[in-house]
Amino acid sequence: MRKFILAALSALMLTACRTTDGVSIYSPDNKPTVVTPRSKPQAKAAEKAIFTRPALGFKVTQETPTRILLSKYLPANVNDNNSLKHRTKGRPLAQVELTFRSEGGKTRVTADNGMLLNPYGTDKDKFNLLQISDGRRLKKKLNELG
Repeated sequence: MRKFILAALSALMLTACRTTDGVSIYSPDNKPTVVTPRSKPQAKAAEKAIFTRPALGFKVTQETPTRILLSKYLPANVNDNNSLKHRTKGRPLAQVELTFRSEGGKTRVTADNGMLLNPYGTDKDKFNLLQISDGRRLKKKLNELG
């Protein structure tokens, strides 16, 4: 039961669509970014550890040398209290995409955050979460890389 409560709380923390503190400065054209002195492999390992810890509960679903896609299913009722309720079909799939690029001995990590409202259908109906408060929360997670 405790794991379920932690998973539900972390899902709401990272992917809640209802905001009370305004819009985000982030958008699909202006994604959260951090530059770290770590090498690309070190930065990838550290970010995987941050996002896959039990409190967040993401799992690596795709990985290349320059990209990691992390995903987790949310409760079916996560959007019951917001305008996405009518678009949600089943359990939405939260996704965080991290890209890694070497820059002058450092690594630039850029993140994107979305939710597939219909993950099992042919039209996945991806909702970008960067323009709401999730953009700021994602930036805080990137900053943990240090």
